[in-house]
Amino acid sequence: MAWTLAELSKIETDPLRKSVVDGLLMESNLLELVPWETIGTLATTIVRYKDLPSFGYRKINEGFSESTGHFEQKTENISLGGLDIDTDKAIARAKNTIADARAIQQTMALKSAAYEFNFRFIRGNPTSDPEEFKGLAERVNDIYNDGFTDQKFAGGNTSTGILNSTTTRHIFLNDVDKLIYAIDGHNPDFLLMNKKMLLALRAVLRQEKLLNQSQDQFGRNIDMYGNARLVDIGVKADQTTEIILNSETSAGAVSGGSANTYTSIYAVKFSIGDETWGIQEYPLEVTDLGELQTAPKYRTRIDWPHGLATVSPRSIARMYGVIATT
Repeated sequence: MAWTLAELSKIETDPLRKSVVDGLLMESNLLELVPWETIGTLATTIVRYKDLPSFGYRKINEGFSESTGHFEQKTENISLGGLDIDTDKAIARAKNTIADARAIQQTMALKSAAYEFNFRFIRGNPTSDPEEFKGLAERVNDIYNDGFTDQKFAGGNTSTGILNSTTTRHIFLNDVDKLIYAIDGHNPDFLLMNKKMLLALRAVLRQEKLLNQSQDQFGRNIDMYGNARLVDIGVKADQTTEIILNSETSAGAVSGGSANTYTSIYAVKFSIGDETWGIQEYPLEVTDLGELQTAPKYRTRIDWPHGLATVSPRSIARMYGVIATT
């Protein structure tokens, strides 16, 4: 059975595991909606349409032409994610500390884990690091190279910021609609961007009276455009480096100098088996290992072998080359 972590949190009875799940959800909006399929292996093979049969017409007393559709197979791999959280026994048992030292270390570790997942979700590249799963940027590149050119395109206004004028606002909104339309059903779950782009997009939507808002299970405000949730993907674990940069080139390259002031928006639709979804060898495990034999330390282990899978090439898309002025 498939679960999101948000759904799992509601029924989890183990206090330690629930605290870890809730900690991840607090730091990663993505993990609220990503559905996870437990596959029990380190890799899975997915099958998708390569080409469809050719439907035709015939004359009286003639037969139909034979035509067969074809499939292609693709392997999606699991990455072995996790960490050990150690707390010195003397610190953990000290009575003059103002908080539970093990709890503080766990909170810090979960923040790091959530930020790392967000980063790999966008920029994971197993070509440069075989231990990580492939993120959206590389997946969109693969899909674009397979001929699905609507899934990656440059924004129409590449010379001035999106808030420069009424004209640039409307050009930008047209491009956002094009990004949404590139997704199956024209209905993505998320539009992912950085903070500067989110603030600019919210400003545009407010001016055009198109911004919808609600709240999640933790009482946090949710910004929506249509049915798509607007998400600031945030920063890496160093707390300063943004995951989606403001220094991309106009052609969408990730790295760039100070003269490159462009950024991107990603769209994604989740559904197990036919869109994009999370895969895991087994669900996230949290184990209190107690005191180590090799040192006077208490250890908590978080173990989660996971990755991503994509069947439909139209479940993800990227618009690049946008200047997010605020």
